[in-house]
Amino acid sequence: MTASTCPTDIQRLLRVNHSGEFGAIGIYQAQRLLARLTWPQGVTLVDEMLQHERGHLARFGDLLVRRGIRSCYALPLWRLGGWLLGALTGLFGRRGILLCTFSVESTVLHHLAEQRGQLAGRDEEFVALIADIEHEERAHRDHGLAYAATPNLPLRAIDALARTATKFAIRLSLRF
Repeated sequence: MTASTCPTDIQRLLRVNHSGEFGAIGIYQAQRLLARLTWPQGVTLVDEMLQHERGHLARFGDLLVRRGIRSCYALPLWRLGGWLLGALTGLFGRRGILLCTFSVESTVLHHLAEQRGQLAGRDEEFVALIADIEHEERAHRDHGLAYAATPNLPLRAIDALARTATKFAIRLSLRF
């Protein structure tokens, strides 16, 4: 499948996924930097998740290149937004980092499930790639599960911010 034969909606979905990994890398890079001060024991975990996201970016990027599809014009915004969210949540140490991870990955997993439904029977290569990546995204989400129902007001605000920012970024990338 090439850009000329790939339906526009599939091109958009591929761009969104590629962009999302770009933003996730920004989140984890900023969190890693701050975790050195706020949660030194967690740097290894953040590094592991960062490496997964880099692998996902490479795989979605490879599919974009092989199909001759351009990347999202909003990539710099994804990276900046990711860094800002990662820096903010990194200031809260383990709780902020893991709650952000839970919130972002929960939103992403919902989005990926919707994509699989849209793509079923239309682009099995893309569906297989999503399915392959989902297990790592689910593992990331599960690291933060303990912080998902916290009564702490600042952490509830982080949860809302992370979910809203992720949904906004997805909508933005579908347009650009």
